[in-house]
Amino acid sequence: MALPPNNPNAVTDAVAKEIETAAAKNLAALPDVDSGDLAIFGTLIQYFAFMDFNLRRAIETFHFEKMLPEKHAKLWPQSLPDSGLTEALGDIIKAMDPEKEKIEESLIWLKVIDSTRLKRNLVAHFAAKRYTGHDVYVFASKSYKDAKKVLGAGLAQHEAHFVVSPRKDFVDMVEAAKNALDWLSKKVLEWYELYGKSGKAA
Repeated sequence: MALPPNNPNAVTDAVAKEIETAAAKNLAALPDVDSGDLAIFGTLIQYFAFMDFNLRRAIETFHFEKMLPEKHAKLWPQSLPDSGLTEALGDIIKAMDPEKEKIEESLIWLKVIDSTRLKRNLVAHFAAKRYTGHDVYVFASKSYKDAKKVLGAGLAQHEAHFVVSPRKDFVDMVEAAKNALDWLSKKVLEWYELYGKSGKAA
């Protein structure tokens, strides 16, 4: 599972150092997230449910029209993971006629989708808490596999994988995800009209 890169600042560094102590690793001692936090998390998760739905709709159209590159087509539909959807769609877009597709603009939107997906992974798979005195989230996981992938080493006994991130980052990401979803929803219909009814656009 891909996670957002660590972009520490003075606040997140200070909190991260504090939670390194054994006592602070007792998550139950940290403040719970509130209803507003849960609304942010749930909104981000649902935006991505629709994002992946629309990415797969688009790829389905292009696969039927023989426009999906072989390296992705051999995985479609059963084995192409959600994390590979933007790469597959990006490869299709790169091969489009620039007279009919704003290629660079579309690729930028796919990068936005990828970057916001990383935040979605945190809220969907890590336990979340607040931290007294700071407007940050503390995310915790006991996944050995994820820790090894992200940190380069697995977890020792009683060790947890922590990620500290400013709350504002998630507020901004929700807005970015909404804008990306609005773009993608329109593009799916546009691509179907252009490519899905009568084959590849002339």
